[in-house]
Formats: sequence, structure tokens, C-alpha cells
Amino acid sequence: MLVSRVYHDDVDHLRVMDFLRKTFAETGGLENWLPPRFENNSRELDPWIRVWDDEGGLVGLVVPEKPFQYFVQLHPGYLYLYDEMVEWVEDYCRSRKGDEEVRLCIVELEGSPVREEALRRRGFSREGLYGIFRLRGVDAPIPDYGFPDGFSVRSATPDDFDEIASCIRQVFGHGEWFTREVLEELAGASFYNPDLDLVAVDEAGKIVSFCTFRVDVPSGTTELEPMGTLAEYRGLGIGRALLCEGFRRLNKYNTSLLYIGGAANNPAANRLYELTGFTTRFDMYRWVKLI
Repeated sequence: MLVSRVYHDDVDHLRVMDFLRKTFAETGGLENWLPPRFENNSRELDPWIRVWDDEGGLVGLVVPEKPFQYFVQLHPGYLYLYDEMVEWVEDYCRSRKGDEEVRLCIVELEGSPVREEALRRRGFSREGLYGIFRLRGVDAPIPDYGFPDGFSVRSATPDDFDEIASCIRQVFGHGEWFTREVLEELAGASFYNPDLDLVAVDEAGKIVSFCTFRVDVPSGTTELEPMGTLAEYRGLGIGRALLCEGFRRLNKYNTSLLYIGGAANNPAANRLYELTGFTTRFDMYRWVKLI
């Protein structure tokens, strides 16, 4: 019997991770999240997540990245549920929004006709680009980019977390909420491997660039997140050298897919990703409706 119900992290977290692994293994499609992203996002918004079960097997769920911005994860054999799932999102968000109108957003990968047509029928309109999904072939050759004089690479340690958090705030504009405690929580995730948490430092030991490769060990799907370089050190080749060191280290692990789930879209970032082999690109768009 097909039922939908509230998500409970203590019961459902591992089931969802397994569902995402299996659907990707079966289809190779990218419409659903891959496991590292769900593990990174799920625990903060439990009440906003809903799952659909069929005879004990998970077939779909809706997951917010933040309130009023949702992603739909769905087994391709149950695409007929998509409309019902979006209807639940609309009804739930109406119950949480208060008296003022809000913009409800569903994010979808471009080129999903069943999903896109369902959104149009329900009054959603496609608006701006949400982000770019980039892939790098796991067997692609690794460019021989080296660090400029005076810079080197090493693995991050917990002693670095305050400094890395400061770098992330500067690069991405995160507020003061992004502290070492956030990084400590991420370091406790199943995808975290300290060998793949890298920093570039100058001769004085200052961290100037950082990147982390998050590996879902059962599936081998690997997300590059985050990656950034302090503004005053950009254009020196530090970022590309750091990424290439990460690629070399990934050769020790059973990586089946290497991706960036929300790549920046500016000339410098696009050039960096193209130079380092993230040449396959898919665009994700916001579909918006006032409720």
C-alpha cells in the first residue's frame, strides 16, 4: 500500500541514503540528489521533509534546502506521484507561511519533461538559473598543475577549523553562523575523509585555499564541496593545483562519479572547472509560484 508520512531522521536517514544510491545505480540519472548532499542537508529540516513508501520500500521524498525551496526525489517508476508530491509541498508551505504571500520554489534539472509539465500545470513558472551541476570523468587524465613558489598543500586538521570557517565566510559570504562547530559536525559525517579535506597554505602557514571531496563509500559517488580561494590569492593557479592534488588522492578510493552539485557560474569559476576537467555541465532552474 502506497502511503506518505513525515520523515523521522533516526528511522529514515539510512533508508533515504540507500534509496538515492539505488536509483542512481539503476538509472544513472541526476534528477535526484546524490547521497553526500542529502547527508549534508537532511538533519536541519526534519519537519519539512516527507517520504512516500510502497509496501515498505521508499519510492520518493520531498526535501527542502531551506524553507519554501524544495527538491523532489523520486524513483523513475513512480513519476505519476510527482504531481501529488508537489501538491503536498504547496499545502504544507501554505500552512507554515502566515498571512503574507511567499515565493515557493521547486528546483529541477533542465530536461525533465514529466516534471516540468507537471509544474506548469500547477501554475509554476521557470525563472532564473539555480546552479550548475558539473561532472568530471573519474578516469580523466589529471593535469600537471603545480603550486606557485611559496605555496604548498596539506590535509586539514581540526586545529584548522576556525581558520577554514573564516575563509568560507569570506569566500561565500556566509554570516557569523558559519563557525568551527559547523565543520566539526561535517567531520562526523560518513562522507568525511580527512585525507580528502585539503588546504593550500603560504610560507607562513596561512590558509589561502581549501577544498573537500565527500565520498559516499557504498556507492563511490563523490562531491566536491566546498572549494574556494581567498580573493587576494586568485589568479595564481593555487585553486587548480589544489584540485589536482585532490584528484590524485581520489585514485586511492573507489570513486564512481565525481561531481559539483552547485558550481559557481562566473568566468573565473567556469575557467577553473574547464581547466581541471569538469567539462560536463547540466543546468538547474528555479520553478516559482506565489502562494
